Amino acid sequence: MVPDEDVADQVGRVRRYYDRNTARFRRLGQGGASIHRAVHGPGVTSREQAFHHVEERILALLPDRRPDGGPPRVVDLGCGVGGSLLHLAGRRPDLVADGITISPAQVEVAADLVAAAGLGDRVRVREGDFLAPPADLAGADLVLSVEAFVHGPDPAAYFRAAAGLLRPGGLLVVCDDLLAPAGVAPAPAGARRLDEFRTGWRVGSLVTAAAAARDAAAAGLTLVTDDDLTPYLELRRPRDRWIRAMVAATRPLRPRGDYWWSLAGGSALQACLAEGLVEYRLLVLRRS
Repeated sequence: MVPDEDVADQVGRVRRYYDRNTARFRRLGQGGASIHRAVHGPGVTSREQAFHHVEERILALLPDRRPDGGPPRVVDLGCGVGGSLLHLAGRRPDLVADGITISPAQVEVAADLVAAAGLGDRVRVREGDFLAPPADLAGADLVLSVEAFVHGPDPAAYFRAAAGLLRPGGLLVVCDDLLAPAGVAPAPAGARRLDEFRTGWRVGSLVTAAAAARDAAAAGLTLVTDDDLTPYLELRRPRDRWIRAMVAATRPLRPRGDYWWSLAGGSALQACLAEGLVEYRLLVLRRS
């Protein structure tokens, strides 16, 4: 059990991080609603497809209809500006989708994107803590978190909250950075990179896949599949090498700005992924 004050501190750090940086992430990233990583998985032939590879995997898991005959319902815990929900709803005209983000700034952006897509009748994004989601979201067919689980302050509490939203037999999909076996007891240089990743990206739940599966099982969730997507990521791009050099050059100045720390954390994550300390994994779990 994580102390309440530690949970509150982590939630506050993540909220401030995204309130201050979301506009910059979207401006300097890929634009549109996507602030997630490209995954050049099997069958991907373009960078556009790479940005939606994980969402297409999620689409394949959705049922045609709910057990009661209604349209499928999806909940995104840590939905950002709603990019995944918009893609899913655009590909499934019958889908009803709800998202929760801790950041008021992201809620505002999401509202504009949902309205621009003409999906306001089926997609809704609200401010909230995914450890205590609104009760009216219960009964979902599928719950997802893409690059959001890692920000949570308590993995066990996350899985309990997600399980509470799923109907019996419903699926939870978590796609995120997980600690690799080599990262459990790293050498000093690796430990420093992991610490910089945790600090820079406001990480609260960097655990192994095995530890995540144990916490999920305690919440009544059974692991169905566990795929390592790390080989399909874009690592060591020219842009990444430039950021690494810039971070190294400016570190002696001891900068403290949120955006510098975001760049430093991202650069550290790139190194951790390349060195096998961290893995980008896709977990699918089923509620008993």
